[in-house]
Amino acid sequence: MDLASDIQTDDWQSTRETVRERNKYMFLNPMISDVSFVVEDSTKDNGAKVALPAHKYVLAISSPVFFAMFHGGIAEQGNKIELPDCNSECLTEFLRFIYYDELHLTANSVLGVMYLAKKYLVLSLMRQCGRFLEERIDPNNVFETLTQARQFREEELEKRCWFIVDLNTKRCLESPSFLELDEAVIKSLLRRETLKIEESELFDYTVRWAKKQCELKGLDTSGANIRKVLGETLYFLRFPVMSQKKFAEEVVPQDVLSDREALNIFLHFSTTNSKPDVLLPCVPRSGRPMRRCAQYTEAPSPHHWHRPPSNGTGRREETVLFTVSSESPVYIAGGRVFTRTFGLSDVESRRDKVQLWIREDNSQQKALGFTEGEFLADNNGVHNGDGIDVKFKTAVLVKSGVRYSLQCVIFFSQSVTSNKHSPQKEVVVEQTRFKFQNSYHGSHLTEVLFYTPWIMQ
Repeated sequence: MDLASDIQTDDWQSTRETVRERNKYMFLNPMISDVSFVVEDSTKDNGAKVALPAHKYVLAISSPVFFAMFHGGIAEQGNKIELPDCNSECLTEFLRFIYYDELHLTANSVLGVMYLAKKYLVLSLMRQCGRFLEERIDPNNVFETLTQARQFREEELEKRCWFIVDLNTKRCLESPSFLELDEAVIKSLLRRETLKIEESELFDYTVRWAKKQCELKGLDTSGANIRKVLGETLYFLRFPVMSQKKFAEEVVPQDVLSDREALNIFLHFSTTNSKPDVLLPCVPRSGRPMRRCAQYTEAPSPHHWHRPPSNGTGRREETVLFTVSSESPVYIAGGRVFTRTFGLSDVESRRDKVQLWIREDNSQQKALGFTEGEFLADNNGVHNGDGIDVKFKTAVLVKSGVRYSLQCVIFFSQSVTSNKHSPQKEVVVEQTRFKFQNSYHGSHLTEVLFYTPWIMQ
């Protein structure tokens, strides 16, 4: 192509009325380019390199790092920048954002783009990549994202991934990518205090991973080889917190413990005084602490009795609208529902059937979370009032400033009562602010249950 001829004959400036349109035209355009990036060509498998053209002025006004490189006291004189830790797909999206504020992220490119944004201090792009990942991490892909986060040294993203693992441990371990984790990640996993899973189940998944490693190394899956693969990682499993029955039926047959180790654990189960030193953690994992946002300043108390029809089951439906403001991500775990049996004659045995949904308000899309079941009342609320904690199977990430609806339906065969107290319109729990738009006197929904990653007890 004759570049000089193109510049003389193509009246491209006149047909593009805004700076954004003119910058878009110059994106990856060699015309008057004064710098290029040499990266791996992501469209080829042979490690071939490709040079992508750019313009120092556009780069410098977008990044303090580029400004220093091109116009600082020790400015570089060359017009080629080698990026051995980047490919053309990631660099293309990085430059697209710099040139005209558009971004076409994919699961394959986002971490590479985030790495470039961090390297060159393009903070707005870092935030967009963070939001993209935040909205898409789930138990099915969390270990893939975790592996990439560790590779690119994205510490905040790694924390976010571990948070998802803590909340949904079993679902995460069921994903195919779990078996592909390296030993360092498995060790970090088993050392976590905050996992939410039975120890016997965790042992079973760990053995599955070890057997996969044996197969990859061409070893048979004997107990001795499983132990060899696990090494010291085996001692992060908390065998003493299992039931004796689970230990005898599920752990001992795998033959990963020595006879002495197994005997000491059996003695630990069966003796009350002078337990043998098993050299293993003996305290159950604590799990992540769940937060409670209470709409009321005191314990619920009876207000209006709702009696079921004489020929069947009554039904009460209620919706609470709310927004959340927080610098940390917020995951809604469910809601607390206040019901009380008329006369309290069966308060200890009665189970109420409840359905619970969460969705963006005025959204026609399917619910973000749903659960149903029969629940036994407890006193776990903020004010120890009678109620039911109704939780989703997977906590739902909510966006700051977006209005959501939490809807519950209560089915009852005996009389239930709503709460007589008046709710608060705004509640702050530690660093998380909830605003309720339709709170009203006599509500059954008394608390929003939630998790947030960075606040730990």
